Amino acid sequence: MRVLVIAARIVGHRCLEAMLEAGAEVSALLYLDDSKAGVTVAHSEFADLIAKYRLNARAFASLKGDEGARHLAFASDAEPDLGIVVGVSELVPPEMLALPAKGFIGMHPTLLPEGRGRAPIPWALIHDLKQTGVTLFYADPGVDTGDILDQEILTVFDDDTAPILGARTDDAACRLFVKNLPLLANGTAARRKQDGGKATYWPRRKPQDGLIDWRKDSRALYNWVRALTRPYPGAFAFHRGRKLFVWQAEDSRRPAKGAPGQIIALEGGNALVATGSGALLLTRVQWEGGDDCAPEDAGLEPGMSFDGALAEAI
Repeated sequence: MRVLVIAARIVGHRCLEAMLEAGAEVSALLYLDDSKAGVTVAHSEFADLIAKYRLNARAFASLKGDEGARHLAFASDAEPDLGIVVGVSELVPPEMLALPAKGFIGMHPTLLPEGRGRAPIPWALIHDLKQTGVTLFYADPGVDTGDILDQEILTVFDDDTAPILGARTDDAACRLFVKNLPLLANGTAARRKQDGGKATYWPRRKPQDGLIDWRKDSRALYNWVRALTRPYPGAFAFHRGRKLFVWQAEDSRRPAKGAPGQIIALEGGNALVATGSGALLLTRVQWEGGDDCAPEDAGLEPGMSFDGALAEAI
């Protein structure tokens, strides 16, 4: 079975490597150009796999327009039986989807039809989900709407952060692809329609969406920080016009006296900040343009207040 792979990000690299190690015949690879490294979360280079497996490969910046037409011709020349797309935010054009006789398989790190759309790892943590997963599906022109091939359920643990949960969903995606490639080859792969009535949609997130609203309760803000930490752009607040990123925090799980956003104590170099209910303990912070450090080393002290109303200063 000749496979066309369209891949981006670390997850795309990992899934491609797992399939190649399992013996997949990758007749062509389209991988996200390194020029997108500065704007793509968890970008990955593919040069190592291309060299090791002597892949017929070319980079893409877009699958649309004139560039997309050139990539379509490249993919067509590879005569794929199956297509796989993983880690790519851009929808695969209908002309590309129609190339392989066995169709295209996409991957989404949620339990579809829940969480269609963008930023699935951050949204799972922001929504405080206790369970998520990975879905392989038959790609169609819609956004994560195709029939389901296979799923793996994963527990979301209380101390998970975006990179930790993301690595675990990457592991599951690799397992699912390796498991299902032989079934797709011999025609015994499963297929079931999604229940559109149960679908939820998560929107794209932008860096400016990370502003901390200190009026929320401490659990919600703990989820906010762990969801947006690196490799994502980060949760942040302002003090007198200066932007402070919060990369790590803990839910103190205790009542706090103080206005939301006010630092009420320093504890072991960490800053305890009052929230709408409870308090958030900041453990790693960074002033914009500065270094990542402990809150005390950043000059935070009791009595300082963060002003969540300064969103316009971004």
